[in-house]
Amino acid sequence: MKSNKQRRAEIMAARRQRKRLRTVATQLEQRRVPLAANALPVDAAALMPTNSYGAPVWQTRGFYLDLAFTCKDCGAECLWTAQRQKWWYEVAKGHPDSTAVRCKPCRAKERARKETARRVAMAGLQKKMEAKEHP
Repeated sequence: MKSNKQRRAEIMAARRQRKRLRTVATQLEQRRVPLAANALPVDAAALMPTNSYGAPVWQTRGFYLDLAFTCKDCGAECLWTAQRQKWWYEVAKGHPDSTAVRCKPCRAKERARKETARRVAMAGLQKKMEAKEHP
């Protein structure tokens, strides 16, 4: 069994080691340079706070890159640009684990479908309320 003095020394050594690792990680992060011409830097302070145990690849990397994806509705091959990613994560405060899944025309169709469903639901509620008022 270790004495408190020995245990305290181990804890302090572990803290010093973690501090050294954080310092090295910070120095590496400051030297990071985007690899591609279309890469945009990540502003970590502007991201939506999450309770995740890890950071997404683009956040760890330190910059956004164009990302190819397949539209889940029409199957078209699309490109989610670094500029759109930056807007989504930093301005619109999109969740860091989310990615693009629909092309622009399919997004417009989905918005219209949801708006129609919302109008129908609201009309049904209004009709129900009117029926309650005038039995």
